[in-house]
Amino acid sequence: MKKNQQTPTKEFAKLLDSKFRIPGTNIRFGIDPIVGLIPGAGDVLAGGISLYFLIKAALQQAKASVLTRMFINILLDVLIGSIPVLGEAFDVYWKANLRNAHILDELQKNPDKTTTESRLWIWFVVVQFIAILIGIILFIGWLIAEIVGLLL
Repeated sequence: MKKNQQTPTKEFAKLLDSKFRIPGTNIRFGIDPIVGLIPGAGDVLAGGISLYFLIKAALQQAKASVLTRMFINILLDVLIGSIPVLGEAFDVYWKANLRNAHILDELQKNPDKTTTESRLWIWFVVVQFIAILIGIILFIGWLIAEIVGLLL
């Protein structure tokens, strides 16, 4: 296969995430954010379509860390994509399907490196999640202290 030749997986990801361009800009989008416009079900449907890449990785016997990384890409796309207006902008930016197609390509080329990078990425996400939880707990504690201070 030539270096510039697209695999069917990458072509599918491109259709979902970057097939079209907004005229006069470099902003690209695919059918994923368009499907996401369907109220209530669009992002879930788009997320279901995105599972194709995760299933393909599982069939290639990808390690759990790689599958988890791909799943988090899809999960972020679905959860943040569900927020009206902001979600569509995030879909155009995040491009979970292209990210996962890239992971699949890297997995075929260098499975050990992809697995290691995925583990590091998952740890980064876990640390960020814990930091956010701590921030929320501290904010709630501060808020309660302020309310109690006002009542006394």
